[in-house]
Amino acid sequence: MLVFALALAADPAALRAGMEAADGWTEVDRKVMDGVGEVVVRHKAVLGEDCLEGSTVAALDPDALLAAATDIEGQPSWSSWKVAAAKKLASHAGSFDYYQLLDNPSPVADRYWFVRAVTSRRGEDRVFSWDQIPADTAYPAEVASLLARFPSAVPTRTNLGDWTFRPGQEGTTVRYRLCTDAGGNLPRWVGEIAARSTLPTNVADIVREVKRRTR
Repeated sequence: MLVFALALAADPAALRAGMEAADGWTEVDRKVMDGVGEVVVRHKAVLGEDCLEGSTVAALDPDALLAAATDIEGQPSWSSWKVAAAKKLASHAGSFDYYQLLDNPSPVADRYWFVRAVTSRRGEDRVFSWDQIPADTAYPAEVASLLARFPSAVPTRTNLGDWTFRPGQEGTTVRYRLCTDAGGNLPRWVGEIAARSTLPTNVADIVREVKRRTR
């Protein structure tokens, strides 16, 4: 029914708390990626939103992985997806804002997101997390410029997540978590299936890029 299509996005703080809670995750797939190994995919529903997690273990330095994760403007050159625009914006104490735009094949509209990102240490873990911000009020000129270049693009309804790099005896555990709703006229179940199928590639991309950088 229309009322569900128009439902507001979940409260970001509550959504993040639910994503970060250890319980409720269910394994839904395992995929072997070339040059990376097995990536385990898990799913969790939080406040009506679909959250996904992909993880693998790599013999890589966690700080090098963190550097790649925060290389926002460099990602279009090594991502498997067509990231047509990426820009770092204002920096704050311990955080920075950025946007990215994904160029989707027709008839699916391009998607963009403006987020505030934070890097931190939690024990030995290196963490890069982000939460969506209201782009129209925070960066109206940037939104106008982006839409002038990509007039059919629509904003994601929900986009928050994190990368965690945890060193261990067998290597660094690389974990990517994302709660997202593509928004626009794309049914949520279609977006969830697409995100689930592409998640292992996102994990594999960062591992391959760090391997390339450290050869």
